[in-house]
Amino acid sequence: MKVFLYSLLFLVFTLFACESENQQVEAQRVAQKNEAVFKNISKMWQFQFPNPRPEVNATLNRWNEWRQFEIEMLQKPQSTLTAFQMKTKNLSSKADTLAITIPSEYNKPQILSRITTLNTKLKSLETFMNLRVIPEQRIAKLIPEINEEIKGLYNQWDEIIIKKAIPKEIGEELMLQALDTARHADPNRMREKMEISDGIK
Repeated sequence: MKVFLYSLLFLVFTLFACESENQQVEAQRVAQKNEAVFKNISKMWQFQFPNPRPEVNATLNRWNEWRQFEIEMLQKPQSTLTAFQMKTKNLSSKADTLAITIPSEYNKPQILSRITTLNTKLKSLETFMNLRVIPEQRIAKLIPEINEEIKGLYNQWDEIIIKKAIPKEIGEELMLQALDTARHADPNRMREKMEISDGIK
């Protein structure tokens, strides 16, 4: 009976030892894979901000949320994959504030559209970085796309400055106001016309 009991205990301890060893091997394998992914992403992680023209730079310097966003983008995580995951979360939340805090001279549909696209791409980056198996090829494709969106924003800002510098022709302002029918619409008169047309029916 004692021999059976000792054999049973030996078998249980052997199973636990094997399980523990398997877990250690698996943990080591995951750590090595994560280290390789970290190195690859670290090489890819290069964001570029063009040099703005002085007028754009003056506005960007007053736009605190943009400066914080740019600083966050340019600081590359140095330690672990988790640091990259936290970085993408921070970038995503900072990008959320850009459309809300945009300076009035840049609060135009084409700028808001670019900011929304940039924000969407940053949220995709955050999603990919937090998957159990990180799709490195998708991230490698996404980082240049994010750089393109940033470059596109700077180009749009330059375009606004260039258009502002073009002198208007004599009478152009009056013509634009005359074409803006929404501004000249008289709500009382519109209401009267609607009441008359309702009465006819």
